Amino acid sequence: MSSRIIIDSVMSTIVLSLLIILGVLFAPDLADGVAVGDNVIDRCWKLNSDWRRNRHQLATCSVGFSGKMTGNIGKGTVSYTVTDPGDDPLNPRPGTLRYGATMIKGKVWISFQRDMTIKLAKPLLIGSFTAIDGRGATVHIAGGACLTVLQVIKIISIDVYFFNRFLKYQPVLISLC
Repeated sequence: MSSRIIIDSVMSTIVLSLLIILGVLFAPDLADGVAVGDNVIDRCWKLNSDWRRNRHQLATCSVGFSGKMTGNIGKGTVSYTVTDPGDDPLNPRPGTLRYGATMIKGKVWISFQRDMTIKLAKPLLIGSFTAIDGRGATVHIAGGACLTVLQVIKIISIDVYFFNRFLKYQPVLISLC
């Protein structure tokens, strides 16, 4: 009889362990929107269920070499929404990514109104203190030129997908393609 109790106890422990492992691996998002598998930065901003109203909070979530990107937020930061996937390098129209990245001076936080694929006609030079925030939309930069980052500081890019291009690196020049 005691061996039966031991076997039942061992089996219960194994089943419980498997359930815990499966729960960790396949857990759905928690009530606050934070998934178990999210990285440190995603866990930080997803804790705020109202993140769409406070997109700039992402800058305080950064970790690693760059430290906190708080220089990208605060007084003087312009919030700009891309509404048009078009691209005219010679005459950027309001509503386009190129307009937000090149025509607005100083700190700019760029977000996207909806899902879109942007085909850049020419490389897009990104300035310092620019955030390109694709959260809440599916944004592809595909089939054309790429973003170029040259001698700048404090750049944020999140949830923007680049297709048909490769990351090019040269000293002091990085092209996100």
